Amino acid sequence: MCGLERERGERDFFLGAMMFNLIGVEMVFALVLTVWILLTLPNPPWVAIFVVGVILMLAAPVIFYPFSKMLWLAVDLIFRPERDDTLGGDRPIRPPPPTV
Repeated sequence: MCGLERERGERDFFLGAMMFNLIGVEMVFALVLTVWILLTLPNPPWVAIFVVGVILMLAAPVIFYPFSKMLWLAVDLIFRPERDDTLGGDRPIRPPPPTV
């Protein structure tokens, strides 16, 4: 492990990951729905689209959540870089330089 904390100290840190998850899953759903309808015009199979849509909207948030947490952590690290003194886990913290 690198010692990087996945929860960066705020009580509601996971809300950003949930936002990315919601937006990503909705975009995937809209893309699949649009492509499927366009490929099957003029007579789309509405019942099949409905059933697959319900299954996709129930399964996709669960499947994509770990990736959205990773993406949210990457965005957070861009704006708040990790310092050596805040690393957790089994990574040793660098000792202070010797004084002369």
